[in-house]
Amino acid sequence: MKIRTTEGLYDYISGDLGWRKKELSVFKGQVERAEFGIRPALLRASIALLYAHWEGFVKNCAHAYLSYLASLKLTYVQLRPELAALAMRARLEEFETTNRSFIHATLIRDIREDASSRAKIPTSRDAVRTFSNLNYDRLCDILCSVGCDFSRYAPYEDLIDGQLLAARNRITHGEEDYIRLTDWNDVRVEIVKMMEDISNQILNSATRQSYLAEPVPKI
Repeated sequence: MKIRTTEGLYDYISGDLGWRKKELSVFKGQVERAEFGIRPALLRASIALLYAHWEGFVKNCAHAYLSYLASLKLTYVQLRPELAALAMRARLEEFETTNRSFIHATLIRDIREDASSRAKIPTSRDAVRTFSNLNYDRLCDILCSVGCDFSRYAPYEDLIDGQLLAARNRITHGEEDYIRLTDWNDVRVEIVKMMEDISNQILNSATRQSYLAEPVPKI
């Protein structure tokens, strides 16, 4: 994926969100018009579909943002700490998993000496880790890693984990789970609302250059 302008980022994210909202809206209409005997099966499928759009959009949105940031060719010192850490994630993970002092010292030296070098922001889809299980904690981790505010989604923790994800897991594991139309619609509305807000956060971060590190105050 190559995104080099804020306009390109807007077009990609808006397009990705748009088709997902449209498909969910179409599915909603089909469920509401379905005969009584068919509706339970459609509602079970609707949970899996809603989760797929939830995970897919968060992953695509963050991936597009990283692709845009990579095109800016910023240095580590120019990036806010969360993004600089993401760019050094592989090194940091090596730091955590080894007890070798040489590895530790090398990383600290590189951080000191290479702060003005170009940051290696990951642009592969694997850089955004949902582990096919986008719960509240993983959402927070992803948003934090790209420098977005994740605390605003705290009121949705139970909805994400206790309603959407738990129901999706029961259904994908073959359990018989009854989903009420009103429950599914309520969750759908809130999930779409979060997707829209995440979209706005990412686009605002790009246009306002919130990815840049705050200047160090002079003493």
